[in-house]
Amino acid sequence: MTHDPLMARYWNVKACTIPVGKVTVIAAFCKGGEDCEECLRLCPEKVLARGTEPNERGFFPPLVVQESKCTVCGRCQLYCSENAIFVERIGERIVTPEEIALREETSS
Repeated sequence: MTHDPLMARYWNVKACTIPVGKVTVIAAFCKGGEDCEECLRLCPEKVLARGTEPNERGFFPPLVVQESKCTVCGRCQLYCSENAIFVERIGERIVTPEEIALREETSS
């Protein structure tokens, strides 16, 4: 299988780097739980997980469980109807050949 550059649009393919992000969840704004889990569903890297502690409104905000995997795609921030999630690019990391091969396998 060949590498599809469109699948890696956030990657700097020539330098073999990928953005690294910081995810901030404002728990008080979130209406997460059974009714809204767009951030969990849309995150391609599965950075977020279902929350276990209710906020003051009784909703369950997501937990940031694998922040090092955040590629700053911004889907969680874009689709959060409550503006409870923000993503910030904090740097880049080098992508290994093994990681590229794994992504190619899982994207087919």
